Amino acid sequence: MRILLFLCATFLATSCETGKKTPALEYKYADKEQSINCTGQKNALLNEALYSFEQDITRNYDPETQRTTVAYARFIVPGLSGTAEFNRLPSDHSKAILEKLKEEKIIVMNLEGKSNLNYDHPAVTCLLDNLEDGAIMKTLKALIETGSMDPKLMDTRMRNKGRDLDRQRNLALYVALDAYYQNLANIDWDAIPSETTTE
Repeated sequence: MRILLFLCATFLATSCETGKKTPALEYKYADKEQSINCTGQKNALLNEALYSFEQDITRNYDPETQRTTVAYARFIVPGLSGTAEFNRLPSDHSKAILEKLKEEKIIVMNLEGKSNLNYDHPAVTCLLDNLEDGAIMKTLKALIETGSMDPKLMDTRMRNKGRDLDRQRNLALYVALDAYYQNLANIDWDAIPSETTTE
């Protein structure tokens, strides 16, 4: 009888642990050009993250003309400095993507309980190795290697990059991950009314 109870308890504990995985992600942008391509990495997720991020910032930062380059120009500094109103920016789809990024350990929590882009993750390493701007790549790698990387250090360096990010897609994804998704991970969404976000 004790063995049976132990087996039941083990089964229930395992079932609960398995249940912690986030639901399957709906890929809404799979028909768009898949511009991020790191061999053996989470390309579909990263491309989805990029397109959803661009939809969010365009909706919030250039609702009139819907130009992504304008939205980037307006978002980059507050995004990288961490001063954007992140609680009002994401769609529910971007929140679902965030959960997948956390599940894949691309976005992680540090020892102080704050979120951070995992610069050691193979997908992030590949992304940084393929940045289109050599000077930005060199600066980022130097900061990461010395353990002093903070997105705030990049806000002035990236200030004028908005008009280039529709062509420099790896750099655009870096902005999405380090200036957007990792900041969203610090927010308690249960404490925010659902009407503040849109699909």
